[in-house]
Amino acid sequence: MYPSLNGYFQVAQTVWETLPPTTRFSPQDGVTLKTYAAHLRGWEETIISGFYDILFSHPATRSVFREGERPMREQVLRTWYRRAIAGPFDLEYFAWQVLVGWVHQYRGISKSQVMVMWGWLIEQIWQLSHLSLPLDEADQLFRAWMRLANSVQAMAADERLEAYLHKLEQSGVSPRILQSAAVSWLEERSSQI
Repeated sequence: MYPSLNGYFQVAQTVWETLPPTTRFSPQDGVTLKTYAAHLRGWEETIISGFYDILFSHPATRSVFREGERPMREQVLRTWYRRAIAGPFDLEYFAWQVLVGWVHQYRGISKSQVMVMWGWLIEQIWQLSHLSLPLDEADQLFRAWMRLANSVQAMAADERLEAYLHKLEQSGVSPRILQSAAVSWLEERSSQI
């Protein structure tokens, strides 16, 4: 959809500006992740192997992978995880997350699959932090991770929607007409509730 990386940067910047500042990842959250980087690095293998154990044990998620691909996918997730711990959390980082959304879509990974695996990852950080740190520190780390997760998910979700709308336009269907029809349908249904 985007002819250059500049397009991903533009999407990331646009999405970032729409997120309420108190809900998105902040510089203080980056400091928090760096403060607990040793703990996060210590959980890396548990998270990486657990993530792919789940995906490869379920036929619907297993089907998006090619034979012998798991080691490469684990390395990609490992690279992502390490950058998520260390930063920097700049526009390049969030543009990369927009690209990740496109890659997931290209690979046939559904948004629902992405969301539940994000949920699993968030849950792991919560559990591991609460097993390893005093409660107030575990909560601080979890909140920082949660805001990172929410910000990253916003980037990837927006890219999926934009790619979908772009494909509709390419096929001759007006996304605006579909949007209008969807709004009318929702209004009609909500009046019946």
